[in-house]
Amino acid sequence: MANPEHLEILKQGGEVCNQWREENPDIYPDLDLADLWWADIRGADLSGANLCGVNLRGSNLRGVNLVKANLDGASLGGANLSGASLIGAFLARSNLNDVNFSGADLSNVNFSGVDFNKSSFSGANLAG
Repeated sequence: MANPEHLEILKQGGEVCNQWREENPDIYPDLDLADLWWADIRGADLSGANLCGVNLRGSNLRGVNLVKANLDGASLGGANLSGASLIGAFLARSNLNDVNFSGADLSNVNFSGVDFNKSSFSGANLAG
């Protein structure tokens, strides 16, 4: 279950999220939204956000801006990232099993050490 405080920080965007992460370097945000039907972060602007190691399992991230975001080691299993923009994002060592990337812009994304078991890339841009 997501931590409501962490969710509110995420909704405020990448700059606020990064500031909070700098002030709380030992806390890994728990943003598991799988059970939170009311948590809507679709279309949020998280460009450049430091989301290393965060728990976003089952999250609805449709249309989210994650351009150049750092999601190193993040848990995104079962997330919906359809139509999201992840240009230049860092997703190395992340859990990307059963993720919906349909129509997402994944150009120049770093996917080093990632397993895409059961993920969907229909219409996604995988250039670079």
